[in-house]
Amino acid sequence: MAKSEYQRLTRNGSRTGFFAVVNARSSLWLGSDHLLLIESNRYAETYKRFYFRDIQTFTVQKNQRFLITNVILTVPLVVLAANEFVAVQMFWRVFWLVLIGLLLPMLAYNLIRGQTCSCFVRTAVQTEWLTSLNRLRQTGRVLDRLRPLIAAAQGGELSSAALAALARPPAEMAPALSEPIPVNPDLLPKLDA
Repeated sequence: MAKSEYQRLTRNGSRTGFFAVVNARSSLWLGSDHLLLIESNRYAETYKRFYFRDIQTFTVQKNQRFLITNVILTVPLVVLAANEFVAVQMFWRVFWLVLIGLLLPMLAYNLIRGQTCSCFVRTAVQTEWLTSLNRLRQTGRVLDRLRPLIAAAQGGELSSAALAALARPPAEMAPALSEPIPVNPDLLPKLDA
C-alpha cells in the first residue's frame, strides 16, 4: 500500500452548524508544502490548496456558538428535571428520565470539546473560512504545528519571542486604550530646563 503524502489535521467540520442534516463538510490536510482544504457535499468535492509561502495570516475569533448550544440544551434539561421531580406516576418519571438521558450526553460533549471559534486563512488573493477548525483547543494545536512550516517556507525561523507573541490571543497583543503604555525613561530625549 502506498504511503499517503497528506496527513489529516482535522476531521470533518460542518459549514452550516451542529444540527443540520444536509450540509457541506470540510476537512484540512497537511501536505509537504501546502494545506489542502477539502469541502464536500453529497454530490461533489472541491479542493483548495494554500501554499505555506503564500499564507499571510490566520485569524481566530471566538464565537457564541458554544454558549448558545449550552443554553439550548440546558433550558430543556432543567424543565425536564423539574417535571421528573414532580411526576407522581412511574410512566412519567421514566419518560422524563429518558428525555434527560438523550440531552445530557449532548451537553457533556459540547462542554468537553470547549470554546468555539471561527478560523480564517488569508493569502494575497483570498480569505477562506476553515470550518473544520471550530474549537479553540484544536485550532491552537493545528496552528502550533503549522507555524514552523510556514516560517521555514517563507525564508526564516521564528524567534521564541515571535512564537510567544503569535500564541497570544489578539486582545492581549495590543494594550487597551485606557492602559498607559510603559516607556523607558532612558530612551526619552533629555530636555534642558
